[in-house]
Amino acid sequence: MVQTADGGYLIGGEVRPWRGEQSYGVFKLDGDGSVVWNANGRGPPVSSVAETAGGTVVAVGESGVLLLDPAGNILDGDVEADGILQSVVGTADGGFAVAGTTGEDLLVLKWDRDQTQEWQKTYGTGDQDSARAVIQTSDGGYLVSGTTYLPNRNGSDVWLLRLDAVGDLLWEATLGSPSQYNHVVFMDEAPGGECTVVYNNVTLEEVVFDRDGNVIGERTLNASAPIIKTADEGYVFGTVTYHSASRFLILPARVGVPHIIKLNADGLREWDTKLNATFELIGDAVSVTQTANGGYALLVNRHDYPEEPRWPSTRNFPFW
Repeated sequence: MVQTADGGYLIGGEVRPWRGEQSYGVFKLDGDGSVVWNANGRGPPVSSVAETAGGTVVAVGESGVLLLDPAGNILDGDVEADGILQSVVGTADGGFAVAGTTGEDLLVLKWDRDQTQEWQKTYGTGDQDSARAVIQTSDGGYLVSGTTYLPNRNGSDVWLLRLDAVGDLLWEATLGSPSQYNHVVFMDEAPGGECTVVYNNVTLEEVVFDRDGNVIGERTLNASAPIIKTADEGYVFGTVTYHSASRFLILPARVGVPHIIKLNADGLREWDTKLNATFELIGDAVSVTQTANGGYALLVNRHDYPEEPRWPSTRNFPFW
């Protein structure tokens, strides 16, 4: 979930019944959370969505790059990318950058505002290296997070790469202990070039790098993903608490209550807001963002069971 220039939101993901063909979905919401438009079709789910400076919506996933105009109409264009794409970010020049994997190497690609590909770079050892997220830095370069596979250690390290504006590697770092579950859940860059990274290593760990890639700070956060940093150097994260509420034995249900929780700059809990929503839920909090008016928005996967249970269900997984 990302906020758009008009104060609305973009969401990308998967729209499908429990049994049926896989379909992707891109949704545009207004500032009040009402659906303005949605675009969907057959194919793998959307992994990431972004808005360019010109208003073009860019969605990426296993099937490549999808472009839509501000009204949600699919645009024709020769935007091709070989690989599994995981993240997209709009760039300062009006274009966009995408990160993913070739299946062997970590992959980063850059297009200009006219959807002309400017460059494509791969990084790694050719053994299941992949990117999970990309952001643009203040100097026009990029910060990319992903994993690098370690066959001799039976797992993957969290991998961080700092690139210049044309994709050349400036520095790299590996974090945590090898695991197939560890990954970066948040990263940003301060005006002076310092980079803050939060990654999942059983607990959430914060690491701060200077502009040259040296570690200048580390701590454990009493929080969970999704998480974002706030202007006061604290954090906000989203979570869902559950209690059992099964109405029938064939499919035990859990009632979920979403929360948004604020940590101060010292990592101490500042407030915990329970949102006014209770529903039978499959899934968890998946994204949190700070809104233009200083508030916060939380995206949760949701499934409401029908009053008369049917199996298999033909209902979709909505969001809240």
